[in-house]
Amino acid sequence: MSEIDNLASKMRGVIRQLSRRAHTMGNEYGPSRTEQAVLAWLDEKEEMTPSALATAEKVRPQSMGQTLDSLDRKHWIKRRPHEKDRRQVLISLSSAGRKVLQEKRESRQLWLVGKLTKLSEKDRKTLASAMDILDQMVQG
Repeated sequence: MSEIDNLASKMRGVIRQLSRRAHTMGNEYGPSRTEQAVLAWLDEKEEMTPSALATAEKVRPQSMGQTLDSLDRKHWIKRRPHEKDRRQVLISLSSAGRKVLQEKRESRQLWLVGKLTKLSEKDRKTLASAMDILDQMVQG
């Protein structure tokens, strides 16, 4: 394996572990990773159809339907008829959904801040530089 292959492999592993750890932070009764993703889409876009959510999450419409049913049972989303196409329904965050999403985000933020405060100043500066590079990779 080349040096670049090794770096790519290590980067994927670290990012995967970081993502898993961050998503497990907080309330054990909070949203699953899939539910968090849907709540985040709704927070960003305000309203979406189930098919648009399925496309955004790259899942089958039936799978998205199950996720939406779960979110609905927890009262984290609202459904209303589409104004132009009555066959469609629009999904949005309920106030309870917005609250649980915010709590989950705050929990992850606190966890990350706690981890960062344990690093030396030199390591935090190195990490800040690496974040700039990662951002360039994602944008480019």
